[in-house]
Amino acid sequence: MKVKKSVIPPGSIAGNFLPVDYWDVYTCRLDSEKEITPDDLMVGFWTDFPNWVKALFNLRNFLVKFVGLKSDKESSPEKLERCIRTGETYGFVSIPAKSGNETVLLLTDKHLDAYISVHVESVEAHKTISAITLVNFKNKLGRVYFFVIRPFHCFIVKSLLKRTLIRTI
Repeated sequence: MKVKKSVIPPGSIAGNFLPVDYWDVYTCRLDSEKEITPDDLMVGFWTDFPNWVKALFNLRNFLVKFVGLKSDKESSPEKLERCIRTGETYGFVSIPAKSGNETVLLLTDKHLDAYISVHVESVEAHKTISAITLVNFKNKLGRVYFFVIRPFHCFIVKSLLKRTLIRTI
């Protein structure tokens, strides 16, 4: 299963949040008869981290408390799943848009807004899954923060997309 850098799919509701300061898209194509929903992928993406990603988020949470940013230290996978599936807000996470083939999650804080979208395009058994990230910086701290985490972000998104798809199909 190969994950490649791509562009925002035509018709993606994530496009409604453009223009942004930064964006990326990672796409994977696969053949599967199984129905794959964007909510299922988003839930898997955010509630089933491998230990190395948990360690990076723990480090991030420790460091950001010194500059007053929000952390997910008290995160509940069950509440986060309910937020994703129902569109409720949970902490600094909300679902600003949803369609039959896409779910957009928003992480908001004083330094930036990050939109994370999972877009599923199905043509019979052929599926194209895209993980879309859109970021708006609110201030200098947002730019500095994202500059530091960007290399980790790219690696983590590609790894989590692949892992989630393997566990889903």
